[in-house]
Amino acid sequence: MRQQVLAAVGAIALVVGAVVVRGTIEGDDDDGGGGGGGGDAAVVCPPELRATCETLADDRELRIEDTATTTEALVAAAGTDDVEPAVWLVPAPLADAVRSERDDPEGEAVVGEPTAPLARSPVALVIWEDRAAALEAGACAGTVEWRCLGDAADRPWTDVGGEATWGRLKVGVTDPDTATGTVVLGGATAGYFDSPDYASNDFDASLAGWLGALGADAAAADQGDPVDLMITRGPGEFSAVGALEAEARTAAGRADLRVLYPAPVATADLVAVPIGDAGGAADDVAGDDDLRGALATAGWRVEGEATAPGVDADASLPADDDGLPGGGVLRALVALWNDTTG
Repeated sequence: MRQQVLAAVGAIALVVGAVVVRGTIEGDDDDGGGGGGGGDAAVVCPPELRATCETLADDRELRIEDTATTTEALVAAAGTDDVEPAVWLVPAPLADAVRSERDDPEGEAVVGEPTAPLARSPVALVIWEDRAAALEAGACAGTVEWRCLGDAADRPWTDVGGEATWGRLKVGVTDPDTATGTVVLGGATAGYFDSPDYASNDFDASLAGWLGALGADAAAADQGDPVDLMITRGPGEFSAVGALEAEARTAAGRADLRVLYPAPVATADLVAVPIGDAGGAADDVAGDDDLRGALATAGWRVEGEATAPGVDADASLPADDDGLPGGGVLRALVALWNDTTG
């Protein structure tokens, strides 16, 4: 039923919310269009980045749109004439998904080359300290990693090393239908395979079962920021939560919680992507000092900016890539997640 509702919402969003497609929003011809190298290009942000994107200069048009809606609209666009010039702020693999699913002739790419990452946030795992110790002494045999956590998820704590009063092991994961949640799920699945180099033809019944256990409490996690829900409602809500460090940092420094960075570490590398005839507007957005400062304040790692409280400067990140498979694989993974948790 949940999957049917998501499909219906997605279909409606494509009709009324695809703001990058020319002419779908009344008034776009005056506010966001016109070629001209992209000087008037709007900025398109996913809802989870609204607060930081609102720091952009007042003369920039800001549009908030679910990443899935933007992706589907760009994949379906006939060509550059079908889209308004815009700059899309999004983790790099999701822009890659659009390019991989389109067959644009040379020079007619609807989605251009992204900028270098302007901000990064690794995938983290937040777990109650006593639950972590129980798993280390029990099912995880020394180290809490994604694979053993998923294997233990949705089972009684008495089966995996904990106490009967704890009930069952509940895991919360940032909603994979969001841009940041897609990265979290991709990083967790890299832990399942012990490598980021997995492909959709590696998906099988064993992975589906593992995802189903990991996402047994997906409906509860989708109610909001799962880290906040975990902290405010206690261990009865979630035993552990997967989220980007930008959200997980609120748990850092607490004696009753532990923030881990399970190997292989994956990161959300936020890039600015030119859409349509956006010209050099992506570089302008990526270099916006107010935006960069706001991202750093929100817990993202931004070169040249001080890190926010709770960001672990000692955590080692992949140097040359984001530790994730391609965007098309991530989209297939999210579809499998929804099939198994719906």
